[in-house]
Amino acid sequence: MRRRWLDRYAIAALRMGRRRPLSCTALMIATVSAATSVPGQQRAPSADELRSMYCVEVMRAEIDLQHHLISAADAAAASATTPALRQQWIDTSAELLQGLASLERVRYRLQTYMLPRIPALEPLALATAVRQGATDFEESRAVADRCAVECNPQQNQNAQAPACSASCGNDSALSRVSACYKPEWLPQ
Repeated sequence: MRRRWLDRYAIAALRMGRRRPLSCTALMIATVSAATSVPGQQRAPSADELRSMYCVEVMRAEIDLQHHLISAADAAAASATTPALRQQWIDTSAELLQGLASLERVRYRLQTYMLPRIPALEPLALATAVRQGATDFEESRAVADRCAVECNPQQNQNAQAPACSASCGNDSALSRVSACYKPEWLPQ
């Protein structure tokens, strides 16, 4: 029930024209911290807790992007001119749905790890981690888009695989975001 309300809040914020809606994660931190905190009893989060909050935001953004891609694939399938092209878009949509399920499992693990800890943690540090996750996600998308163009031999005839992988694989934001897809620091 609470998640549905948070999702509805994000959708409503987008419809009202906010460029970036208040993150559901940030809203969760503020709500839980305000309701349960006693001043002076909060501790600084550990590195794993900060990394987890960062990754919750990265997963949220990635899931939003995945939903957009699924909608686009479904629309393309509906307007396909040939049965073969329609099937190709349906297959793409199915792959995206599998990826979405995987992302949601990771987000659930991160949230399950963090939810009981949030009331005891300093909210400003958690909010900073969330903002950094959002910033790094946007940066990593820009790098990925740039690299897709630069390194695609069909679009760029000067593309050289070793040079592309070297220039695109060394981005620090991309590396930090990529670590979120397999959060090995979380207990099993």
